[in-house]
Amino acid sequence: MAAERCGQPAHTWIDDARIGEVTGFGERQDITKALLQAVLDMEGEELPEPLQYDTRIEQFSYMTQDRGELIEATALLGTPKGTDEARGVVLVLHGTTGFTDECAPSRSLEGAALVALFTSLGYIAIAPDYIGMKGFGDRSPEIHPYLSGQATAIASIDAVRAIRNVPAVRRNNLCPSTDMLVFGGSQGGHAALWVDRLQPYYARELNLLGTVATVPPMDLLAQMTRALQQEVNATANSIAFFGSAASWYGATDRLDEIFNAPYDTRVPEVLYGGCDFGELTEGDLSLETVFTAEILEQAQNETLGDQDPWGCIATENSLTDTSIERIQEDDPSYGILLVFGEEDNLVHTPIERAAYPSMCESQGMPTQYIECAGAGHGPATFYALPEILEFMNQRLAGEAFTPSCDAPAPVVCRGTPSE
Repeated sequence: MAAERCGQPAHTWIDDARIGEVTGFGERQDITKALLQAVLDMEGEELPEPLQYDTRIEQFSYMTQDRGELIEATALLGTPKGTDEARGVVLVLHGTTGFTDECAPSRSLEGAALVALFTSLGYIAIAPDYIGMKGFGDRSPEIHPYLSGQATAIASIDAVRAIRNVPAVRRNNLCPSTDMLVFGGSQGGHAALWVDRLQPYYARELNLLGTVATVPPMDLLAQMTRALQQEVNATANSIAFFGSAASWYGATDRLDEIFNAPYDTRVPEVLYGGCDFGELTEGDLSLETVFTAEILEQAQNETLGDQDPWGCIATENSLTDTSIERIQEDDPSYGILLVFGEEDNLVHTPIERAAYPSMCESQGMPTQYIECAGAGHGPATFYALPEILEFMNQRLAGEAFTPSCDAPAPVVCRGTPSE
């Protein structure tokens, strides 16, 4: 219950009956399986099983908590039409879309696509926008704390709680189970592993059947260190991480410790100003221009984790280094499927491959590792869709899971395009 870290003001998680309360509804989209199949065909994606149902996708708002205070958040709820019983409940956690309300994925058809996919396969799918990115209603009071595990996991778990409070007619009279699967890609993969980590602390009434995390930055500290040692694609994401985390950790007035002027004020302006943060590394910018000499020296010396508070913030949100222990006693059928791409140019796969065995062994995570040959950051998830859906079916069926702490060589994942 002592949830604060890295110099945050003290707070505890609250036990309030309003958590999970549904407070309103936004836009509704009805997506037919024919339309969804046409999109898959256009993208050259072939599923291992056919789509079955037309879907209803609807925005809703609900109560959750943030640093011990009740707040409102938004999510998408997807339910299949034409069936009396759902296949199961899946929590769908999205990748990076931005940091403000305008960037909430529930505002777009693209953001509903993955929800529609799972829903058309028969699942009740719930996809939170994350705090700081409300899809409708009053504006969020703060920016989204990007890659801050606790903030995103708590709001995501409460979104699952909330679907039981959605009127039955709005979920096609389907009854959601307390059993659930978790799926997330990229930032969402990081969030999925944080749901696995925090659920037994926060929501023991829920039962996790399995977790899928694709291209997640598990060793966030090492990824950030690399991004401050050399200019790579992840450098912009690292700037966004520190810039947005500053608000959540109460360190906004200390940004000049990590960013040189004028970037100590420019970074928050860019993050608040839109959903595209690529301009943070455009032009003739260099690491030395943006970051202070002290923080760069610590990155070069591999001692970034020792820097207060920025190293602490990176460490506490790194699944490999956080002080929050994994405490659950896993059912024999529970498992975590990790999917990476051999040619990922954002989440550096060699870092995650090296971290995987020790993370699996020392933290007792029942995991299997797949690395899709030839896959980049985005395609890896789609190349592995057959393996992902098979894994989810096995968890729903209660089949025993066989973990492995070895990170095997890249393989041609079953959904890899033939041409």
